[in-house]
Amino acid sequence: MQCAVEIFARRGIGRAGHAEIAELANVSVATVFNYFNTREDLVDAVLSEVEQTMLGLVEQTYPTDENAITAIQHHLSALVELAYSNSDVTHIWLEWSSSVREDVWPRFSAVMAKINQQIGESIQSGFDSKEISSALNALQAAQAINAGLYLAVQMINRPDSPERQEVVDFLNDFVLSLLRPPGK
Repeated sequence: MQCAVEIFARRGIGRAGHAEIAELANVSVATVFNYFNTREDLVDAVLSEVEQTMLGLVEQTYPTDENAITAIQHHLSALVELAYSNSDVTHIWLEWSSSVREDVWPRFSAVMAKINQQIGESIQSGFDSKEISSALNALQAAQAINAGLYLAVQMINRPDSPERQEVVDFLNDFVLSLLRPPGK
């Protein structure tokens, strides 16, 4: 699976195939077909891997007993770490987010809905406890935070990639411009 993810990150969702994966894995094309019978199976498996990684990241960083800002900051830091340490997953995620083809877009939309719901629940909890306020409702704020995460991944993948802390600081400032303690 690692070879498939690497090839998809390098070649793209629409172009990666069995032969490139076989070459990277140093196995026959037939061997890759034993694991992924069709191109659709291959795409499904790689997107499942990316989906599990992204959903797992959210599930790990939004415990119910943590305040909203802290949970969001943990999520931001974890995503930045993922983007630096496993850029293949984030490259596929970025491409998937702009692949509005009917064979992959509905699934991406469903994953984003789950992520936004999880973040939104944390934000709503912060609203309810008067920890934070915003001109946005919880779902809108969750969507805006996800937009900020995309900006961070794009920053990280620039040729002049900034240091991790610079990206984390940018994201924290971005979040605090959206969500602030009441009265500020």
